[in-house]
Amino acid sequence: MSKLEKFIEEMGDKITRKIDKKRRFYFNVKNENLREVSEYLFNNIGCRLSTATGMEMTYGIEILYHFSDDDTGQYYCPRVVIKDKKNPEVNSIVTIVQGAEWIEREIFDFWGVIFTDHPRMEKLLTLNHPEKLDKPMRMKEE
Repeated sequence: MSKLEKFIEEMGDKITRKIDKKRRFYFNVKNENLREVSEYLFNNIGCRLSTATGMEMTYGIEILYHFSDDDTGQYYCPRVVIKDKKNPEVNSIVTIVQGAEWIEREIFDFWGVIFTDHPRMEKLLTLNHPEKLDKPMRMKEE
């Protein structure tokens, strides 16, 4: 059984809407399961976190993590959909993958997503912005 097949079996219904492409496995995960899935990828498979991306959609904000299994070249990409655009919040994975600290702060700056239990949930890119931004960069003036 491959690592990917074992992962799918172990996670069961914690992962949904699976899309398997060549060396890329995309799947949805609920916020309450994000840490468990991330821990499995990081500690059991030995993946490293390459990056994470945020994107505003009509139905909410998506956070897509990119975990790389460097031994096989396989990427595991858990996607969390946050439906509340006015108060976007998701669990931080920094307690599992310390390398997520910077990228979660960047997503906070751009998209306004609060990462629950993040040790330094503060501005990163806009900290010294000349316009002294007091809101996420995605939000337009009203």
